[in-house]
Amino acid sequence: MTSPEYREFELADGVMSARVWPHAGAPVMVFAHANGFCARAYDQMLTLLADRFEIIAVDLRGHGRTRLPTDPEAHRSWDILAADLRAVYDQLPQPPALLAGHSMGAISTLLAAAQMPDSPTLALVEPVVLPLSFSLIARWPWHNPLKGRFGLAKLARRRADGWPDRAAAADRYRRHKAFASWAPGVLEDYLADGLVEDANGVRLACDPQWEAANYESQGHDVLRAVRVVGGRAHVLRVEHGSTVVNRAGLERRGVKIDVMNGVGHLAPMEAPQRVAAWIAGVADATAG
Repeated sequence: MTSPEYREFELADGVMSARVWPHAGAPVMVFAHANGFCARAYDQMLTLLADRFEIIAVDLRGHGRTRLPTDPEAHRSWDILAADLRAVYDQLPQPPALLAGHSMGAISTLLAAAQMPDSPTLALVEPVVLPLSFSLIARWPWHNPLKGRFGLAKLARRRADGWPDRAAAADRYRRHKAFASWAPGVLEDYLADGLVEDANGVRLACDPQWEAANYESQGHDVLRAVRVVGGRAHVLRVEHGSTVVNRAGLERRGVKIDVMNGVGHLAPMEAPQRVAAWIAGVADATAG
């Protein structure tokens, strides 16, 4: 099996980085990560799929190694992330056979797929599907009424962001109970690209202000995208703390939803083998 490497894609306003598992002749899978994370955080899961796909796992705008401009104050929807993904798809030597993503990355993937003339199968892990009212409120023309109202955004803005070195950052994360359920190696993979060096030591690659703005920027139209993609979308919903809130809205539009018991929203970090097996199962069920 080929070791992963990095590849860069030139976009109109900068460079998007991707972690790639080369596999000549294999179908291409493009994967997009959750808010606040990076492609490398999914190494434990994606490596299990590298025997059947050439995998291109992108660092979304404002995350990981990608260097694209961000404007938290003007940010209103994830449509800009979808546009970035479309730009990557268009640069691939062959159309992707499978589009996959987790949380924010799943919805960004869905939005991008809805703009394609003939989208492939989608494997969406814990997409953020909120009640329609959230999207309508977030589209208020003068300001974003959701700003300052999301608990996750408030937590992100208070997040520690600066350590003297990588060892100090890793020690702080290992002592946090939120990461106790993660599979071995996942935290180390996340920190490898989730931290960047600066003049004072290291800081988060994803600015907490941008992470918070992503939580609050819900002006994209998920259900319209689902209507376009329809039965090509497959969703994995977890037992605990799922973000697939508007489940009925998906099912009415032909989306197949599977439920994974015993895990939470960060299932790819907690159970990478189970999530990889689900993605492989979606690919098998829709092959041909």
